[in-house]
Amino acid sequence: MSARRLKRWLAGAGLLLGVFALAGSAMSCTSPETAPQLDKQAPDFTLDTMGGTEITLSELRGTPVVLHFWAVYCTACRMELVDFEELAEQNGDMAVIAVNTGESRSKVEQFFGGYEMHFTTALDEDTLVSYQYNVRYIPTTYFIDRKGIIRYIKIGAFTSEAELGEAVESIR
Repeated sequence: MSARRLKRWLAGAGLLLGVFALAGSAMSCTSPETAPQLDKQAPDFTLDTMGGTEITLSELRGTPVVLHFWAVYCTACRMELVDFEELAEQNGDMAVIAVNTGESRSKVEQFFGGYEMHFTTALDEDTLVSYQYNVRYIPTTYFIDRKGIIRYIKIGAFTSEAELGEAVESIR
């Protein structure tokens, strides 16, 4: 390779790396200092729900909350919804909120096919709440106690019912 071609290639590679760096910093708009943390107050939000209402986290104070970020395209997420449905059905004293991340209402409606879930399905179509909660991988689940304090964070799918049960106990 000639020196001139090498310079062009290096310049192009540098430009490409710069673009990736900028894109990466834009995608991670929540810094570690502002990301939700264990034993800290959960950030408040308001989202539309599949039921046609809005849900605001701060209005659930006094109730333990399971906040589960998921998407239709995520196989592990779809499988876990069965566990969260069972959790919601068996624990009326707990709010289970499945926050769909980045997908349209119609896509979520099509997925559920008219089946009524016992948990609340919230829509984060613009992913602003997902960014606020520093969700970089789905599924991600936050367990928030009655005072609004984050007690457990699970990144990725639960590996067993026992693991989910331990997380639930952290907010009882």
